[in-house]
Amino acid sequence: MSITVFVEGGGQSKDLRTRCRQGFHEFLDSAMPAGRMPKIVACGSRNDAFERFRTAISLDQSGAYVLLVDSEDVCEPNVTRWQHVKQRSGDGWDVPSGATEDHLHFMAVCMESWLIADPSSLARFYAKGFEAGQLPETVDLETVEKATVFDSLQRATRATVKGEYSKGKVSFAALGSLDVTTVSSRMPHCRRFVDHLSASH
Repeated sequence: MSITVFVEGGGQSKDLRTRCRQGFHEFLDSAMPAGRMPKIVACGSRNDAFERFRTAISLDQSGAYVLLVDSEDVCEPNVTRWQHVKQRSGDGWDVPSGATEDHLHFMAVCMESWLIADPSSLARFYAKGFEAGQLPETVDLETVEKATVFDSLQRATRATVKGEYSKGKVSFAALGSLDVTTVSSRMPHCRRFVDHLSASH
């Protein structure tokens, strides 16, 4: 069964959405069975991603759809993913008919959290000038607030040729350079997402 992943990211630019798709394909490539890469749909905003997912599952409840968004905030223990987006200010999303917990996955707290989970790959990507010591040493990286994640990335990359980290073209290329096994081992939400995609095939 082919899976379609509606992912938050890519903005409104066609070029950036292409780079978003490429980044996720490269990130997931080694974890997926040969010829079974999910279809990545870069949706821009999180609300657009949710709306496209909701429309798709309402028309076809075969279960072949996944919504992947930033959690934005640290996830509280014993709160389901759908409860998180229902309670979160700015979201207030109701569970679409036919959707289960397996249909919603998080980049917790944001895609950049995945970047800091693999400092070795990030150091190779940014090369000279990258300061890995600026990244959080917290064991549970999913408890690190979004502002701290971004601040640490900017400080770690400031002296590199590619320049200080910012969202856009470089961010998706950086995602594609990561080792999915390393990130999954440190980020439970990422592991759950990857495991779901693998099991669905």
